[in-house]
Amino acid sequence: MNKIAVVVDSTAVINAELLESNTNLYSIPLHLIIDEESYKDGLDITPSEFCTKMNQASHLPTTSQPPVGDVFNLFEELLKKYEYIIYITISSKLSGTFQTGLLVKNQLSNNRIIVFDSTFTSTIQKQMALKTLELIKMGRSIETIIENLEYIKENSKIYLVVDDLGHLHRTGRISLYTSSFGKLMNIKPLLCFDQGEIIIKNKVRTMNKVYNNLIDLIRNEKLSSNSRIIIAHANGYDFATKLKEKVLEIYPEHKIDIEELSPVISVHTGEKSFGISWIR
Repeated sequence: MNKIAVVVDSTAVINAELLESNTNLYSIPLHLIIDEESYKDGLDITPSEFCTKMNQASHLPTTSQPPVGDVFNLFEELLKKYEYIIYITISSKLSGTFQTGLLVKNQLSNNRIIVFDSTFTSTIQKQMALKTLELIKMGRSIETIIENLEYIKENSKIYLVVDDLGHLHRTGRISLYTSSFGKLMNIKPLLCFDQGEIIIKNKVRTMNKVYNNLIDLIRNEKLSSNSRIIIAHANGYDFATKLKEKVLEIYPEHKIDIEELSPVISVHTGEKSFGISWIR
């Protein structure tokens, strides 16, 4: 069986328990900058702590990818212990993390490093890591693992609901006019990942319509019993649990997990945002 290390960046929100129970799993933290103070995502600050600090900050927090040196040093050490490294990154449209992975791969001149652009983040990125770990334990080849990752990439969806349009305006996703008008009309944008980018899928005016939109979307997918459904939130657990109850009315046999959104996404969506993802 190949000895394979699985590496993710911290936007996959891998908890300490998972890292402890999988000795070949590693997480590289992105940096979160709040009022000129830098935090290592997942180490110095949790997703819920980030939401609190974001609301108190004088300026919109920003993010930065892991330093090249940190990635280089980790990969160099891992190549001494493992035959291969699979690095699953946040979407290359949202961060330079993927490009940094390629840069380090080229610096090490090593074909034992696979850098995989998830084109997602958070829940789907995490599921990719978990599937990779499962396949490694089953003794599957690198080729089979990559085929499975490509399947997840092509058969996954993430939809997010934003409570405060101001964050989308400040990060350049919508205009000031749209933001101001949306607040006045109490519009709740429904966002989705499309080819690795976050775009506005729909705009609705009440929370009931938000839930109805999400339920219609997942109902139309006609998911099988093998499909995975994950709900995530940024300090919006009540919204997430209500959505879970509604989804279970359609898919009562499914196990639906509730997880926290990556702070990198929360910069765009703000506090109280929540959403749903699935893999067919």
